[in-house]
Amino acid sequence: MAAERHTILVCDDEKNIRKTLSMTLEGEGFATRTAASAEEALRILADEPIDLVILDIMLPGMSGIEALDAIRKAPDGADLPVLMISGHASIADAVHAMKLGASEVIEKPLSRDLVLLKVRNGVHAGRLAREVRALRAATARRHDMIGDSAAMRKLLGEIDKVAPTKGRVLITGERGTGKELVARADHQLSPRRDGPFIK
Repeated sequence: MAAERHTILVCDDEKNIRKTLSMTLEGEGFATRTAASAEEALRILADEPIDLVILDIMLPGMSGIEALDAIRKAPDGADLPVLMISGHASIADAVHAMKLGASEVIEKPLSRDLVLLKVRNGVHAGRLAREVRALRAATARRHDMIGDSAAMRKLLGEIDKVAPTKGRVLITGERGTGKELVARADHQLSPRRDGPFIK
C-alpha cells in the first residue's frame, strides 16, 4: 500500500519563496499548492483538502494574521496546522499569530531542514488532532440518550441547566439506570467537553 501523500499550501507574495518551498517539499514527497495572496489561499482551502499551510505574515491586502484568524473560524480549520513565516514581522505579530493557533512562527531566511522538520511535525500533529476529534465525536454519539417521555424531557432539561455551571453534580440511581449516560451528557455540554471524560 502506498504511503499517503500530504498536500501543503504555500502562501507568500514572493514568487521565488513559493517556488523554492514547493521544490523543496515536492523533493521530499509532498504535493504542493501555491498562493500569492491570503485571499487566494482561502479560496484554495475552501475547495481542496490541504494538510498544512505555510503562510507569510506580511502579505498585501489581507495579512497572514487575518488569514489565520479566518482559517481558525472555518468549519474544518480548527485542526489545520499553519506555519507562519516572516522576515519583517514584529515580536507582537509573532505572539498574536501563536495566540490565534499558529503551529510555529519561522523567521526568514528559511532553513530547508527546519522547514521540513516543522512541516513533518505539523502534518503529524494535524492528523492526530483530527483522529482525537473523530474519536470524541464517535464516543459522544455512542452515549447519546434517546427518548421523548415527560421524565426524559425533565432529565434533559436538568442536564442543560447544570452542565454549563462549575458546580459539582451528584447523580444517583440504581445500577443500570443510566448514571454514566447522564454524566457523559453533562460532560459533553460543559465547558470541559474538550477534556477527557474520566469515569
